Amino acid sequence: MKKKDFPIIIRRQRKYEAEQAIKDLEARGFILVYPLTELKRDGKTFTRDSFNRKIFVENTESSCWIAKLKRDCDE
Repeated sequence: MKKKDFPIIIRRQRKYEAEQAIKDLEARGFILVYPLTELKRDGKTFTRDSFNRKIFVENTESSCWIAKLKRDCDE
């Protein structure tokens, strides 16, 4: 019985780390299904004052690099 080939999703904080992970998996016989894409998120940071009310402090940004690979079926 052959094990199902589920796609592998690469999530990295830095682009060069994601590119290296893709390169390593492609060397092991995986093919790229979804290209390397940057996802950005915006958020806000709050704190509390002495009356327990929320007070805005700053905007925060975060990003994540994502790609999807799957095993090559020809092998």
